[in-house]
Amino acid sequence: MRDTNHEEKLNGGFTLLECLIALSLMTGLLLFLTPFIKQVNRLWEYQEDASYLEVQIGKRQLEHEIEALTLLEVKPAALVYKKVVDGKADERIVFDMYEDKLRKKPGFQPIIVGLKSVSFIEFDSLIEMTLVTLEGEEYVYFLKK
Repeated sequence: MRDTNHEEKLNGGFTLLECLIALSLMTGLLLFLTPFIKQVNRLWEYQEDASYLEVQIGKRQLEHEIEALTLLEVKPAALVYKKVVDGKADERIVFDMYEDKLRKKPGFQPIIVGLKSVSFIEFDSLIEMTLVTLEGEEYVYFLKK
């Protein structure tokens, strides 16, 4: 004779006790991981805020830099100014993209970092500056000529 209870146990699936243990383990893991998931969300929000602040500070710095300069030319990816001292044009100042930075030349002074692209469009009394960050956020600003 065969033991039918033994065969039913092998083919019957999970017992109620096994299901409860698995459920309690998954609940414990979820409770354990929840603070880490929240921390990742906080870091992501902080990173977005930091990117926004970086762009805002860079925009303000660019506005401050161009206050004392005279506009020569607006190119799609660069602004060209001249610095006038005592009525004489001293040097050309160019703001353009280099790698992931909007920089000031001559020299290499980064104005805004973490950019994917920058574009400039000239209007009557304004310059539209469009910035796209590495995270894909797009910012549009207007600069005085």
